[in-house]
Amino acid sequence: MGSRVNRVAVCALEPAEDHALGVLPGWAVPAICVLAGESWAENQHRFAVRVVDDGGATGHFGPVSASVAAIVREQVEPMLVGRDVQAWRHVSGIEPNGRHRRGAHARLAVSAVELALWDLRSRSAGVTVAELLGGQVRQVIPAYATALGIDVDHPLVADIASWLVAAGFWGQKWGLPGYDRGESPRADARRLARIRAAVGEEARLCVDARGRWDASYARQMLPVLAEHHVTWVEEPGAAIGSDLAGFGLVCAAGEHDYDPAEQIRRLTSGDVQVWQPDPVWNGGLAHSAHMIDLASALGIPCFPHGSGLAVSLQLAGVTNGDAVPAVEYHLTLAPLRQAVHAAPITPQHGTFALTDEPGLGASCGLDDPPTRGRCHVA
Repeated sequence: MGSRVNRVAVCALEPAEDHALGVLPGWAVPAICVLAGESWAENQHRFAVRVVDDGGATGHFGPVSASVAAIVREQVEPMLVGRDVQAWRHVSGIEPNGRHRRGAHARLAVSAVELALWDLRSRSAGVTVAELLGGQVRQVIPAYATALGIDVDHPLVADIASWLVAAGFWGQKWGLPGYDRGESPRADARRLARIRAAVGEEARLCVDARGRWDASYARQMLPVLAEHHVTWVEEPGAAIGSDLAGFGLVCAAGEHDYDPAEQIRRLTSGDVQVWQPDPVWNGGLAHSAHMIDLASALGIPCFPHGSGLAVSLQLAGVTNGDAVPAVEYHLTLAPLRQAVHAAPITPQHGTFALTDEPGLGASCGLDDPPTRGRCHVA
């Protein structure tokens, strides 16, 4: 009989006093807005999840927010204790205890525990997570750069966009703030034209509408996006796949589809041509791998969302480049998210090289003895 889950602990992490700039060159700093996410509750008080088996072996995942940590303690741990550590199919389908078991925070809590269990399995076996998932099929993973958090109106933006091309990123994604500011679509059209001129005609250029555009704004923006050969439009709000298709555009979505039924409805709707699963938000590693297989069967490429970079890289490493062409690297958020990690992950020449070390690579320095900061059981 294999090991069983003995307990699940939630550890409070000390606030990170600073965070690295990531890959952006120092001269780009003036263009960074008040750091995206720095004031969000989940980045103010951060926790890690530790799963302990009956032999004392541990696995970790983090950071998670205080809200997610509370659900782990109150609703997920009671459903997990006593389960077979190796029964990953069963564990990935576990639901929180109680009446309210759906929605974003519940899925984040399930994901965190599921990921900590993969870390435990890998470390206990002394093999990589990729080997446990069936074997690594590639060593180098391309990254696309998300430039949200950079002031798109700053004079340095053209230089930053050009630098991202020279740095070797698969592509780059920008936000257009015109709708939120109550501006005419012409203002966003000028911004997009400026970036396209900086990167050249061949560079992949994506736009994130963040689900904000109403039907009128979308109708005016779609021909502009087509004119500038945008690779995909992410979360285009009121516009649907058929609207974009009329202009030869591609719709990207998926990171905010939390529950499995919701994901399947969106993925099979015909309105999405690029799928962006987030294994830290959408249910963990096993479920995300299943959804990538489904997307691949439908001919839809996947670009894992960057909130859990180490996890997204594990998914990409066991999947071929047609199914997962690249993963997201958020230029301003990734350094903040990884500030509590023992070994932050950054791309080199626009790509990531996968590690051969056991573990998930997102332990928040909770190895014994701790390698970074302090952790106490909350």
